[in-house]
Amino acid sequence: MSRPGPAYSGPAAQPAAPDPVATDQDRTSPPYPLPLAGIAIFAIIRFLALAVLVFLLPRGKFRTLHYSLWHLIASWDGARYLTIAAQGYSYVPGDLRHDVVFAWFPGYPAAIDGLAWIPGVGADRAALTITIAAGLAAAWGLTRLGLALTGDRRISLLMVALWAVAPGSIVWTMLYSEALFCALAVWALAALVERRWLTAAGLTILAGTVRSTALALVAAIAVAALPPLIRALRAREPVGVMWRPAVAVLASPLGLLGYWAYSAWATHHLAGFIWVEKNAHNSFDWGKGIVLAAKSAIISGPSAPIALTLLVLAAGVILTAWSLAERIPVYLHAYTLVVVFLALAPGPYYLGSKLRFLLPAMLLGLPLARLLARTSVWVIIPLFALLAAASTWFGIYLMTVGWAP
Repeated sequence: MSRPGPAYSGPAAQPAAPDPVATDQDRTSPPYPLPLAGIAIFAIIRFLALAVLVFLLPRGKFRTLHYSLWHLIASWDGARYLTIAAQGYSYVPGDLRHDVVFAWFPGYPAAIDGLAWIPGVGADRAALTITIAAGLAAAWGLTRLGLALTGDRRISLLMVALWAVAPGSIVWTMLYSEALFCALAVWALAALVERRWLTAAGLTILAGTVRSTALALVAAIAVAALPPLIRALRAREPVGVMWRPAVAVLASPLGLLGYWAYSAWATHHLAGFIWVEKNAHNSFDWGKGIVLAAKSAIISGPSAPIALTLLVLAAGVILTAWSLAERIPVYLHAYTLVVVFLALAPGPYYLGSKLRFLLPAMLLGLPLARLLARTSVWVIIPLFALLAAASTWFGIYLMTVGWAP
């Protein structure tokens, strides 16, 4: 069975030639620079989602949330990040009420604190500014990564659009760390594709201070770097050929390991972060929570939130399997698989949060983007408007049943 799309021929090669249909379409498309087009698409979709949010909040069941727009933007995890930015990790060892504060990584609060010192900005505006800027930077990076992998402008822009409307994308307009992590992650992957080892490692170190999902980037760098390192050692090539990938492998986990070490020291537990996650009922159960939720839904009849969430998670698993058919570097497949595993394996609670945990798996949209690339723009525009409204509705609908985004 042939795999879809042109083969990726390595970091030194030029982007694969797009197919004739895509080329004809690109010739008639506006000659906007690709980064600007990707950023504009993301911004337009998120502005539309924000308008839907403003429309829905005072209506129907959503009135029970008693949220103003700003209250929603700064709610749930956003309030935790603002507190950490203002107070740091204030903690008394043994006080179980505060142990879970270490489940929130310091990178995003540190960025908030670094911007909030500007007169008139404050923590709230700083956090929103970082979220918006990071989302736009991630969209730019994703267009660059998509073009490097496919050589097709339209596919790369559709990848951005699909990522902007993904279930869980409501956090792009909330004070959450996902946008910052995704910006660091996508640029790290782009650097890895271009064999800029030290850049990829530096961005991975920063990502490791933002979310534990940085483990997927560490895995990607290891999978990318070890084969050429082994070949170089066997061929007894000079050190100058090997030192950059070797440094990347050794340095990339430092951000993640540094925070894990700090949380172990602060909580007086050797496996501090794992202990914290257990206290927060979010330790690894290897997907048992999802299986039990599905079993209960089948036997007892599903509630609407559980049924919809399980359908989205099932779609994520199907897309993961489908994405493996893409002829892209194996380290990008490794990144996607680790992200999906880290999203689905913890439990048993926070079923609704798994939707945003899947957001860093940005390459899941590549197979769908290939399918949509031949579709008329007059179909694509209303389709994505509908998807933006649906994902926004779904995000606040889960909040009405007490599920955090």
